[in-house]
Amino acid sequence: MSKSVSRRAVAAVAAASAVLLLGGTDIASAQTAAQASGSESGTVTSSVRTGGTDGDVSTKRTRWAKCTGTVNNPHWSKGGKSVIFKTRLSCKGNIPRVHVRVRGQLLKCPGLCPPSTVATSDETKTVAVNGGNVTYYTPKPKGKKIRGDGSYQGKVTMQITSPFPGTKGSAGSKLVKVDTP
Repeated sequence: MSKSVSRRAVAAVAAASAVLLLGGTDIASAQTAAQASGSESGTVTSSVRTGGTDGDVSTKRTRWAKCTGTVNNPHWSKGGKSVIFKTRLSCKGNIPRVHVRVRGQLLKCPGLCPPSTVATSDETKTVAVNGGNVTYYTPKPKGKKIRGDGSYQGKVTMQITSPFPGTKGSAGSKLVKVDTP
């Protein structure tokens, strides 16, 4: 087999994999899905799918997982003594567990906007597929403490990192007023 044939085969498999990962039926659907996953809706998803050889995606051979998260509005945490927001996620599929990376950003608008970043988080957790919810905090519970009245917003990006890399999604909470003690 020549190198040019194998390169074309690899390119075709990569394109088909991208379509399958994004749940589309063609490249245009995959591109539309990729653009839609960046919305600021308050929910975020990441999915991964791998089929058998020659594009076989029968249920018996396809391994898949889809994780969906909800970005809660920022609020004052009495226990944490800080302004925080939570991202809660759960996963469905036929893979026993996946590793999910969530990167959070807490933005503050003390008066006039644009908002500025006051805290970040970057955490990867092992999530049981078809299990319960897993919660990510921004800032982390023992991390930086955020105080001060103002309008706050939480933003996250989420991605399944293993056993196979999944699609990347992002979402944000509403911009809400938080009064701190």
